[in-house]
Amino acid sequence: MRYSENKEQSSELLRLALPLMARQSAAHHPVSYALWYEHVGGMNPPLSEVLTARLQSNAPLTDEEVYRLHARHISARDIEILERLQQQLRTLLGEAAHAAAAAGEESGHYARNLEESHARIAEADSLESVRRLIAQLLDETRAMQISTRALSQQLEQRGHEVAMLTEQLAQVQSEAQLDPLCGLKNRRGLERSAQPILDAGLSGTALLMVDVDHFKIVNDTHGHVLGDKVLRAIAATVRANIKGRDIAARIGGDEFAVLLPQTTVQGALALAEHIRAAVADGRIHRGDGKDLVGSVTLSIGVAIRNPGEPLESLMERADAALYGAKRVGRNCIRVAPSG
Repeated sequence: MRYSENKEQSSELLRLALPLMARQSAAHHPVSYALWYEHVGGMNPPLSEVLTARLQSNAPLTDEEVYRLHARHISARDIEILERLQQQLRTLLGEAAHAAAAAGEESGHYARNLEESHARIAEADSLESVRRLIAQLLDETRAMQISTRALSQQLEQRGHEVAMLTEQLAQVQSEAQLDPLCGLKNRRGLERSAQPILDAGLSGTALLMVDVDHFKIVNDTHGHVLGDKVLRAIAATVRANIKGRDIAARIGGDEFAVLLPQTTVQGALALAEHIRAAVADGRIHRGDGKDLVGSVTLSIGVAIRNPGEPLESLMERADAALYGAKRVGRNCIRVAPSG
């Protein structure tokens, strides 16, 4: 969704939203801010009803609840907008097709009149008869010109409307499938992008499930601002190591997923190790320019898709491998058994 508030208006909404965010257990990240921004701005009545009830009950929202509310009341709304725009586009195209068909019928009628007039002129027995036929043809030609001009204008207008709707569709579809913090796809974006690959039945599709080790400690020790910086840095590392049709997504909290079409287990392990090592060797700087005390590490689970296996099952197996990596000490990679 595009917000229309100017700087002064948005500053006032920020002033109203921050105290409400501060009362919650959730971090002060863009997803959380979007909830309270829309609430104090009166932009989302169903969401405001839920948030008002939570404020009255004095029950702070957790990160998990924030993401769930965002998916239900903001992301889902964007999908509804997308579907509405798609319907408007279909209607416009239908109207243009109907206008073109009507013009085609009128053109056919004009052509038949020309043929009939040709025959009548050949049979005319006086100059006056020919003049009447020519006058009639001139009238029909003028009518056809007016009709053609009107159709051209109508189709040009529909073309502008279709172009505008197409641009809006692309924007809404993109925004609805992106994680606002990291710029990677969100879970919905992963699911939609993965489906054509899975439907194609490509051999050797692999999935990495990546989780930040002890991320709560990072947040609690250094604050959520630096925690968000860590997530963005990890997202950048993942993005830098994938290529082609690979799909990277942040699927919630501190967990990421990477889908790798036509990749062997050896290739998936090599990529996982590149990502793990790059993050472990990196340094996240605080706002004062100093290095983050300690290091950030990742645990990664790898699963190779079984023939016909749905994405949900593949994610569950990779997730189980990920937690296997957590159990043996973290900062390592484990592979899910096949079958």
